[in-house]
Amino acid sequence: MATFYCKSCKLKFEDEGTKVEWIDAAFGPCTKLIAKCPQNGDDCDEYSPPKQGKETPQAPNCYMNGGCCGCNMGR
Repeated sequence: MATFYCKSCKLKFEDEGTKVEWIDAAFGPCTKLIAKCPQNGDDCDEYSPPKQGKETPQAPNCYMNGGCCGCNMGR
């Protein structure tokens, strides 16, 4: 059993799925599992948890309230 996610109704469900194969011009032979949504019948891809992005760098501490160092903190 695999977990699938329907983008239309935002339902996560488990199913055996059906293997789909195709040849992509850029990547060559490709394969994936799809399943029909039990609520609306749409084709759904396997669920994969969202990727965590890189942390944004923290601005340096500025005790001048943006007045002299040009960092615009405190504005």
